[in-house]
Amino acid sequence: MRDHFENKYIDLINDDIYENYFTPVLDDVFAYYKPKYVCDIGCGNGVFTSSIKHKFDCKLFGVDGNKYALKQASKLDFDNLSLVKDFSIDSLPFNDGTFDLVICKDVLEHLVDPVHLVNEIHRITSNNGIFLFHVPNHFPIWGRVKFLFTNNIDTFNYFPESERYNFPHIRFFNMNSVKKLLGNSGFIMKKNLSHHFAKPRIIHRFIPSVVKKLLAKFSTDNFSEGITLIFEKRL
Repeated sequence: MRDHFENKYIDLINDDIYENYFTPVLDDVFAYYKPKYVCDIGCGNGVFTSSIKHKFDCKLFGVDGNKYALKQASKLDFDNLSLVKDFSIDSLPFNDGTFDLVICKDVLEHLVDPVHLVNEIHRITSNNGIFLFHVPNHFPIWGRVKFLFTNNIDTFNYFPESERYNFPHIRFFNMNSVKKLLGNSGFIMKKNLSHHFAKPRIIHRFIPSVVKKLLAKFSTDNFSEGITLIFEKRL
């Protein structure tokens, strides 16, 4: 991750730990899988995954590159928190095959070398364990339309105070690139949960929810604001 992801962005993440936009994704995952050892890579202040401990019987570990974020996460219900200074070059501080669920949400788009982190995640995931992957999709159809007229890569106004030269997202993904990246590391895609981020904002009010979800599953690149997938580790 950027060595010094600014603390102001950490402070902006003040969602309810029990009910935020990522809660339905986790509920979906735990409806199918019952992991005992869970690791959140890039846990930040812990808001998005700390509720796992209150809902499910598991051990929860968190890793981040920001000391300030980890200090905030330590106030929540993690079993262990670790500092990894640079996800692009440093090893994760766990033995091979430690976790049967690894979560990596909104991290890889910040990395100079996302391949290194994905390989490390594969290493610490148990055989047949699962990897919950999420990155933003800047350029669905309505994002591309906005970019066409504004020439602004921040199509969903994630970082309105940033310029192109210091924009926190430095990698941009689509479904094909994600499958190649994770497939090369030994992961096999199992489920597409990107329908949780089906938000075509231009005509949002005129499309029934069930239709939006079907579109997001059919063509995630075009109809979802996030690429959210479950992969399984195979040796």
